[in-house]
Amino acid sequence: MMLDLNFEDTRDIDYPAKLTENLSYQDLVDSQDQCISVQYNEIDLGDTGYGFDQEFEGKEANLYFERMREFSEQTLNDIREDADYKLHFHRTNVSGNIKRIFDSIDPKIAKANPLIFHFALDPENKNHADRAKHIRNPRVYFMVGRNGMIHILFFDPYHEINP
Repeated sequence: MMLDLNFEDTRDIDYPAKLTENLSYQDLVDSQDQCISVQYNEIDLGDTGYGFDQEFEGKEANLYFERMREFSEQTLNDIREDADYKLHFHRTNVSGNIKRIFDSIDPKIAKANPLIFHFALDPENKNHADRAKHIRNPRVYFMVGRNGMIHILFFDPYHEINP
């Protein structure tokens, strides 16, 4: 069987979403049933207090890449079903601290209401994070894009964005 595709037919396959873009309901549903691919086009490298310009400590970098490897072999729906509590893997509503962070970047983001999730780097870490005492319990935030893409956004070493 031969497919006859033009550029417009293939554009969405690897076209990264933007934080300010309103993805369709169907895009979001379909994306959660496809194996994850990781994108970094929306990563915060220092625009907020939760950028990846902060240093990883101890084994945090290794844990980050372990999570990415683990996630890339699954769909979002699989992760939510199998590892929801174990990885502290939760959806994050665009309100409170994360809305303030988005508003500081671009007020259009909250209006687009992106589908945001976060997870713990170290599910074995039972510490109550506290910046003043330098006690870390890092979370990573990402946005759901098209075709199984997740767009890494923020590194929250003290679990402050959505405590």
